[in-house]
Amino acid sequence: MLKVGIIGAGYIGPIHLDALSRIGGIKVKTVVDANGKLAEKAASNYNVENYGTDYREVIKDPEIDVIHNCTPNKYHFGITKEALNEGKHVLSEKPLAMTLKEAEELVDIAERKGAVTGIDFCYRYYPLVQEMAIRVKNGDAGSIRMVTGTYFQDWLSLETDWTWRLLRSESGESNITADLGSHWFDLLQFITGLRVKEVFGDLATIIPVRKRPKRQVLAFEKVDKVEAEDVKVELEEYAAVLFHLNNGAPGSFTTSQVCSGRKSDTEIQVYGSKCSYAWNHRESNKLWIGYREKPNEILYENPTIQNSLTAKYATLPAGHPLGYRDAVLNLFRDYYSAVEGNEPEIQRPTFLTGYEEMKILDAILKSYKTKKWIKVGD
Repeated sequence: MLKVGIIGAGYIGPIHLDALSRIGGIKVKTVVDANGKLAEKAASNYNVENYGTDYREVIKDPEIDVIHNCTPNKYHFGITKEALNEGKHVLSEKPLAMTLKEAEELVDIAERKGAVTGIDFCYRYYPLVQEMAIRVKNGDAGSIRMVTGTYFQDWLSLETDWTWRLLRSESGESNITADLGSHWFDLLQFITGLRVKEVFGDLATIIPVRKRPKRQVLAFEKVDKVEAEDVKVELEEYAAVLFHLNNGAPGSFTTSQVCSGRKSDTEIQVYGSKCSYAWNHRESNKLWIGYREKPNEILYENPTIQNSLTAKYATLPAGHPLGYRDAVLNLFRDYYSAVEGNEPEIQRPTFLTGYEEMKILDAILKSYKTKKWIKVGD
């Protein structure tokens, strides 16, 4: 029985707890959060015996094998580094760290310690995203000619909407590019098997002054009339990125959190020499397949007709679509299989994946500041 510690019980912590409750051979021993009430509530909801406010008690606990780091960005590096140095396996939320240098250090420590690492790029674990990736790998799409996509939300559309992600001290040098952008670029590289070679980025702060509540606000929480103060927004809620892949193919990506009516609208379109694919998070059980000289197709999530390597992620019969929590569950199943010494056949996201995403983010930020194309890794 593997024993797990959860650090962070805000929005994403309970998502982790829900997935872990559905995996055999795992017991969550402790949940901690700086807000003790959140930790107590999460522990009660998921029948976890222990809860508290000190993350070091979890890291120092010799019975705990795996740490889930579900904290805000500014705590990713410090907590993860301590956990690795205590000999724990670690699954972290993204981005991996606040800076590229920090991310590189975490990769190095994990390798030295022999830790099994994971990062929650869960969108790649929708069954039809996996199917798209395996078809591209098998050559069904031909050579990749172009990729484009968007990720739109509206939860920061009002001046009274607030999140810690808008503060440089909490989030790092980026809000939405680090948050939603990292998810999308992980989809891009996972599906195509290619790497982003160079980028040209444009960022914008749409609402320059916001009303910051004088109490803690959780992600996506509806905030009514509360005592607030005016705060100058330091980071972007909009980003547009042009890029080139390492096979020379061009692409584009746009994201924003101020798009009224768009709740979590993630789309990626991959155009190949033989056919094209398009997938949207809104209708995650559908994969559009486009052709030049014959009718287009819609593939519905279906374990009986998907590739054998991707069918295992479609755990319900056709017509019963899986959702976001199931994508997280699929990722966690692969991660814990690796912890037990059985790496899955399909490549899963590790700290190295998170480091590669930080390279892309770093290049986008440099491009925005210099108004030039920047090669990833420079």
